[in-house]
Amino acid sequence: MTETPTEPQESTASAPTPRGRETVGDMVRSMSLVLVVVAVVVLLTVRANPRELVQQVDYSVQLQQARLAAAYDVFAPVGLGGRWKATSARGDNVEGVVTWHLGLVTPAEHYAAVEQSNGPVQAFLDDFVAGATKSGAVTVSGVRWQRLEGGKPEQRALLLRGRGVTTMVTGSATFSELGTLASALRGG
Repeated sequence: MTETPTEPQESTASAPTPRGRETVGDMVRSMSLVLVVVAVVVLLTVRANPRELVQQVDYSVQLQQARLAAAYDVFAPVGLGGRWKATSARGDNVEGVVTWHLGLVTPAEHYAAVEQSNGPVQAFLDDFVAGATKSGAVTVSGVRWQRLEGGKPEQRALLLRGRGVTTMVTGSATFSELGTLASALRGG
């Protein structure tokens, strides 16, 4: 048996380009791949605008229920404008202690809330502005409110004590914003 010499077969795969001999096409393909990866990472990490995440609520039902349950004038803002956004509302009636809460986001994107209760004053204050100190008073729409600062969890508050009810306008909002909210409050 004799062996016949065979010719070497040509490979259909192209040989790798030696380093330093890449073409413009090679660079374009590589950059395209990198850009695709970057685009995917950006799309996965982009977050929505925080303003778009705020869920505005209609608090009319909770307000009506609180007004029916309370022996005091339950306050809600009137005429604040569309840039103030109500984000939470609730009223509770536990053994005759009626509390009302309305949370809002201000036009400057700070938190502000209206809090009312006919329960024990100190416990109510401790729930919102524990450790706060009095920092003077301010007159808002002819009504004198006590200023409180440095509380926990809320940083500042305007406090109004009336017959059988304690009302606070509180939050991380500035005193100016809290004053705007206080001036818009109306009972019903």
